[in-house]
Amino acid sequence: MRMREDAVEDQLLSQAVIVFLGKGRSAFPRSDEQAVVLLAESAHAEGLVGRVRTVISDLMAVEVDWSTHTLSEGGDEAERVMRASHPELTADALAALRWMFTYNWR
Repeated sequence: MRMREDAVEDQLLSQAVIVFLGKGRSAFPRSDEQAVVLLAESAHAEGLVGRVRTVISDLMAVEVDWSTHTLSEGGDEAERVMRASHPELTADALAALRWMFTYNWR
C-alpha cells in the first residue's frame, strides 16, 4: 500500500477493480470475477471479489441530476463521490469506475 495525501492506497483492491471491469482490455466494462481470482492468487480471492462488488454497488448508487448534468459531468460527479467514499482507491481505479458509470448511463 502507498500513502496518498489523504489516505492509504489499496493497490490490490484498486487493481482488482480495474481487472474486474476490463479497463484497458475491453471495449466496454465487464464483470470479470475470474480476473480478480487470478490476480489474488490466494484463498482470499472470494473476499476480494466481494470488496470489488461493494465498490461497484456504491458506484451504481451515485445519484446524478441528469436534467442539469451532461454525461461527462455525471461521470465527474460519480468519480468525486467515489473518491470521497473510497479514498483507498488509486486514480486509475477511479478512472475505471468513471468509465463504467458513463458507459452505463450513455
